[in-house]
Amino acid sequence: MKAAFEMYAAYNQWANNLLLKECDAITSDEYHRDLGVYFHSIHGTMDHQLVADKVWLYRFSGQGDPIDSLDEQMTGDFATLREKRALLDTRICSVIDQMQEKDFLRTIIYRTVRKPLVMQQPLGAALFHFFNHQTHHRGQVHAMLTQLGRSPAALDMIYFQRETGHWMAKEADMITA
Repeated sequence: MKAAFEMYAAYNQWANNLLLKECDAITSDEYHRDLGVYFHSIHGTMDHQLVADKVWLYRFSGQGDPIDSLDEQMTGDFATLREKRALLDTRICSVIDQMQEKDFLRTIIYRTVRKPLVMQQPLGAALFHFFNHQTHHRGQVHAMLTQLGRSPAALDMIYFQRETGHWMAKEADMITA
């Protein structure tokens, strides 16, 4: 499982970098424009992704500052968001890298943010949600960029695998494990 989560973490970083490159080419007005989505704008959606990622990383590792609201704003502008996203993606890769196979089966216990309930689930299952949640919001940002007349690069994992060869290296690791 570790090889799969390492691939997801690397893919997450790669896909976020593609979107950040696209966002760098639009105006601040376009970046902040309310496009009728849940978090209103590209910025709102990407900022929410930062918040959610920090919430989950705290649950996974116990490191960092706990976040009390999913509506918290982490950044106000693109430059700050890009910087924080790069740091957080590096941290995600590091946290996954430090885990061992047995960690994915351990139970994590955490309190939900919106409705304060105590939950427990295997770390591996929570990680699948974590990476899926990121993909969900990147898809929204991709669609918003398209609405703005951009032609953003495809974010499918297969393109990441082909470009980086990440799957081939990990396949060899899995065979020898």
